[in-house]
Amino acid sequence: MMQTTERQKEIVTKAFVLIASQGIQELTIKNLAKAIGTSEPAIYRHFDSKAAILSAIVDEIIAVRNAAWHQAVSERRTAKEKLVDFFSRQALSFESFPSLVIILFPDMLFRQDPDLLERIRAMIEETNDHIRELLKAGIEEGSFRKDLDCDNLSLLLIGGFRMLVSRWRMNGAPGTGAKPLTEQTRQYIQSSLSLINEHSD
Repeated sequence: MMQTTERQKEIVTKAFVLIASQGIQELTIKNLAKAIGTSEPAIYRHFDSKAAILSAIVDEIIAVRNAAWHQAVSERRTAKEKLVDFFSRQALSFESFPSLVIILFPDMLFRQDPDLLERIRAMIEETNDHIRELLKAGIEEGSFRKDLDCDNLSLLLIGGFRMLVSRWRMNGAPGTGAKPLTEQTRQYIQSSLSLINEHSD
């Protein structure tokens, strides 16, 4: 993989911000150059097209997911602890860089580029597979009920998390008194998983 320069990272970061604040239709080389405070030729020295920038955005989206996943499962812990940690780490990424929330709506971002949309679709399916495997591991550990429908619960966890992030993005701006997204996420995942405990009160 090509080594990403600091300037390329800056361009991709500004592209995230531009899309999040103004919409994908406003992501142009002209607008990007203006946002960074440079010239259009300067952008083209690092990316030869808007499509190349969108591809770099997809790379970053996948990298964020991969980092959260690998960190969550790197230690010997229960399946429940790994699930809570994975979602919490994703929430922390959104808190650190709110413009990342655009990844919740990939069909709107990449519908004009089938190749990029397919890469995002594959990532989403892989995430779903990861979560299903952890749920199955929880059953094998004896933590979760044996009659658990892992397919549907995985969809519920992902869908609920997306809703949580969207609500946080709309109502949870700093200064509003809203709980941090990481705290909300941890409570949501823990509460959801408590419903499927093998030994519940």
